[in-house]
Amino acid sequence: MVTYTAEYGPDTIIYLNAKELANMTYIKYFEIVGRVIESNIESISESISRDRDISYEEARMEVIDSIIGHLANNTHEWSSGCQPNIRYEDPLCRIAYLYRIVPVNANLLEFVFEKDAKIEVYLDEVQKENGEVNICVFGGGPGTELLGLAKRTEMRRIEHQIVLNFLLLDQVNEWVESWRAIRKEIDSKFRNNINQNRNGWPLTTSGDSCAIDITNIDNFGNWGAVFGQDIYIFSYIISEVFDDYPQLKNFITKMAAQSPKGAKFLFIDRIEQRWKNVIIDLAENAGIALSEFHDTRSSMGVASPKEEKTDLGQIYVDVLERYPKGYPRLNWNAFWVVGTKE
Repeated sequence: MVTYTAEYGPDTIIYLNAKELANMTYIKYFEIVGRVIESNIESISESISRDRDISYEEARMEVIDSIIGHLANNTHEWSSGCQPNIRYEDPLCRIAYLYRIVPVNANLLEFVFEKDAKIEVYLDEVQKENGEVNICVFGGGPGTELLGLAKRTEMRRIEHQIVLNFLLLDQVNEWVESWRAIRKEIDSKFRNNINQNRNGWPLTTSGDSCAIDITNIDNFGNWGAVFGQDIYIFSYIISEVFDDYPQLKNFITKMAAQSPKGAKFLFIDRIEQRWKNVIIDLAENAGIALSEFHDTRSSMGVASPKEEKTDLGQIYVDVLERYPKGYPRLNWNAFWVVGTKE
């Protein structure tokens, strides 16, 4: 038997066998996202209660109702067939996105790294050679990629530590608050369950954010200082900014020109041939050699059966009481492809 001290309290000893220990994970998508959401809701509700001299309970219900409104509107926008017009500048809209989208998209990213040896082997090679891996995430403010890579790294049970340095590119700079909150939750899980010393953690992370406008690339002076990254991730970006495709094409071409030879470009998007065609065109223009495309239709129930949506906590209860359609998304119908800078 293996003796293991869990986060239930300083005097709690839990006895686990080797198989149970190997299958244990501290990074749970719904739990971490739920904690981040609850902290945000409490802060916003307290502010409304104080400013308008109403009870905290009244303020909280107003906040929940606004979140539900964003859940319904965002779903409509994503299914409209047009470029989505979603108000990410509104903190309650960002909470709605965290609730519905971040867990499933993080799980999808974990799944891609698990199934595609090319990109994961490359990540390990860069880590071994440089002692760190620099990752540029286009639209990465919410923390989806941070969460997915954290859990994937933990689940691998590798002996060496992974050091991930993120560069977050997003039009909405306020997303950085959720990214940092998710990072804080991940660090807390490792600190409380593994070791107070970061040297014993499976991975450490850092991040810089940059508000971008792809329609005005002249705003960047020294592209090499910003975009000399090892891995670039575009998760559901192509299908969300297609009205600005010429500008996006110019942006990625210039970005790729500054990336080191062999750098990886990971594209994840909805299964539609038009988005595959767009990526083929982008890659050809930017000097990126694409691997084969991979289609995946699955769900968190299959990929991560131990994830429970009820771990979102009170927000899950509050939303469903008032909006029966307000479940977090669990399924994906996506493709991925890995490109290599030639």
